[in-house]
Amino acid sequence: MPFDGLVLFSVTRELKAAIAGGRIERVFQPGILEIVLLIRKNREKHRLMLSATADAARVHLTQSDPRNPDRVPFFCSTLRRHLEGSRITSITQPDLERVLQIAATGTDKLGRPTACLLIAEIMGKHSNIILVNAAENKIVDAAKRYSHSVSRYREVLPGQPYTPPPPAGKADPITATEEEFTAAVSAQPIETDVAQAIQRLYQGLSLYSAREIVSRAELPPGITVGECGLYEYRRLYGSLVKLVSSITTGSAAPTLVIRNGSPVEYAPFDPSQDSGDRVYAPMNEVLDRFYLGRAESAAFNTRRRCLEQCVQREIRRLTRKLETIEGILGEPDPQRYRLYGELLTANLYRLRPGSEEAVLQNFYSPDVPLVTIPLDPSLTPSQNAQRYFKKYAKARAARRHAAQEKERLTEELAYLTGVVTAIEQAASLEELTEIAEELAGQGYLSPETGKEKKGEEPQPLKLLSADGFPILVGKNNRQNEYVTFRLAAAGDLWLHARGVPGAHVILKTAGREPSGKALAEAAALAAYFSQSRRSTKVPVDWTRRANVQRPKGARPGFVTYSGEKTLYADPGAAEVLLKRQTEELPGAKR
Repeated sequence: MPFDGLVLFSVTRELKAAIAGGRIERVFQPGILEIVLLIRKNREKHRLMLSATADAARVHLTQSDPRNPDRVPFFCSTLRRHLEGSRITSITQPDLERVLQIAATGTDKLGRPTACLLIAEIMGKHSNIILVNAAENKIVDAAKRYSHSVSRYREVLPGQPYTPPPPAGKADPITATEEEFTAAVSAQPIETDVAQAIQRLYQGLSLYSAREIVSRAELPPGITVGECGLYEYRRLYGSLVKLVSSITTGSAAPTLVIRNGSPVEYAPFDPSQDSGDRVYAPMNEVLDRFYLGRAESAAFNTRRRCLEQCVQREIRRLTRKLETIEGILGEPDPQRYRLYGELLTANLYRLRPGSEEAVLQNFYSPDVPLVTIPLDPSLTPSQNAQRYFKKYAKARAARRHAAQEKERLTEELAYLTGVVTAIEQAASLEELTEIAEELAGQGYLSPETGKEKKGEEPQPLKLLSADGFPILVGKNNRQNEYVTFRLAAAGDLWLHARGVPGAHVILKTAGREPSGKALAEAAALAAYFSQSRRSTKVPVDWTRRANVQRPKGARPGFVTYSGEKTLYADPGAAEVLLKRQTEELPGAKR
């Protein structure tokens, strides 16, 4: 939901308890429009995030460890000069506005008392972070500076008086009576959505909060003003009062909504309008988890998109080269050039200079008694013969090189196709980083792009079969080599989907004979983490790890194996195992 006045009210109440009276030890500016204050109170450290980015403007405590850019921004230097060492005396939110004011007092370098206001205005694209000299009510600096040419209402420039944002002119939902509510909403045009009407009329409410009021009133979504009577207005007013009161009194439960393992929504209450798993926590923690999750998701999608573009670009390049190679291999057999040269050499005495062609007897093939040979009239018969011998040698060398190049390109294309599968099935930023490191090692990315952190080992998927056999799954080539040649013993079982890129799966046996059920589950995982995931019946080869070899000079993940047997597995069966996986095996992760 948008960061509205109700969210800020919940945040403010928690901040008063957590950091009011604390000392600002350090100021960071990790982003152009992001400020983080490191605050110490009662021997505990807190980090307060203030963001004025258009799509993520917010204020909340965070667990993230901020890092400044190489050059400290000027605004950050100003904040450090005025705030570091000062003590937070108050934290206020005017009414239910999306404005947070942090008052801090301290002393300057000469020991004189100072008083500052750090103001966060959370207003979408108009959000800002402003430092104000409290004694003079003058702006010291701001994350965004602008003059009257941008805003007729006010200037935000150093030295100018601080003017609060223009009032929204909305009613206070805390003090609204039922009669006032009914009169105000019913006066809206009859085609107006009720939720939109409530949002426009009352302070501190986003459209999401207004829709929650409609939902808790048990009225249909999208109900209009014209469809409401006294009964509906009574229910809406009661829902409004209960929702706002639960937040202002602190009885509401701030909620993070999670779907498919990712945070999708947050609210200072438990939203009845949204489905999904719930996490109940303090408002600051909910916001921190939501925005950290969103940042991780954005980083994951960006890294995945970059890797896909890199690999697809290489695949297109290889495909074009293969088409050229196929064209060379598809040309007529160069043996005809040798035949022409030998026939011309054998008949030099019969040929006259300046001829454009020669019709000669083919003594190599009785089935084709006569051969017509094109000649260059500017060359002698002997020179024409030598020309054909040279064309033969050149064409033969080109075909030999083309055949070798085709084998190399086909192998490289198969490798990159496997990388595409690994990228598509990657479930975390760490897995994409492993793929980037691999591509950098193969020369497809610059070393900086896929820089490997020393000492970090691949993190394959680790599971337990239903009857207790450990199963290791390599989800990319680095993990494949790690599980096969570092973690697997010679007697363990090795599995791989036949004929398609996919995971190396190790069924750890510890010298025991694995059960048929464990083998079936391992095969299902090999099928699921392969290019054949969407099939229903996938052939999976399995053999002892001792029968798997890595050819010298082969690309990462490429192996040969022998003594294999084949069984058919349903990739869908792996989902059951993934859902019930536990942490019985150390390092288990999804």
